[in-house]
Amino acid sequence: MTARSLAVLRMTAVGLLVACASNKPALDLGPVPSGVSLDARIQYYDVSAATLTELRAAMRRQGPKWEGRTWQAVTTSDLHWTFQIRRLSASCEIRDARVQMRTVVVFPRWTPSAEPDSSMTEWWRQLNAGLVEHEKGHALISLRTAGEIVHDLGTVMHSCGDIGAFANARAQRLLQESRTKQAEYDVTTRHGALQIQQAGRLQEP
Repeated sequence: MTARSLAVLRMTAVGLLVACASNKPALDLGPVPSGVSLDARIQYYDVSAATLTELRAAMRRQGPKWEGRTWQAVTTSDLHWTFQIRRLSASCEIRDARVQMRTVVVFPRWTPSAEPDSSMTEWWRQLNAGLVEHEKGHALISLRTAGEIVHDLGTVMHSCGDIGAFANARAQRLLQESRTKQAEYDVTTRHGALQIQQAGRLQEP
């Protein structure tokens, strides 16, 4: 018997910008936990601006929307899990737990409408370095959660009548813990501001 469930984790990055020189929309999250399959992608929305003021205004207008607000960058991770149920003599156990994770990070892509000066180019470069690190952190929290779900479900033994519901409740509990970790991460990093500072102590041109 196969059981399925679905959960969606959504994280927002406040006041964040990023650009990528590569045209390949992939996000490298490193090693993937056993039992987890990962599809991690980067998407862009285009903004055209000649000055920093214009750039910020364009992102406020065109940024992705989440929970009724416009953001400059948003990370979304969808986790789908499946498992097999094996009947034992007096109970059942979960076997072959797997999680499919799909992560999409939406960033702005800047097209200067006039030749930018060197200070603005450096501002953008340093900003990107810090924000890539921040958004990767959000995705890694979800990836660790996916691995935890696989591991935790693999330990489940329960009465056969409601083992599926019991296992799904265990996975949902891990998802709730992950949401708490995401919120704490944003507080700790000030929504990426600390990573931006570490990337170059940015000063506006």
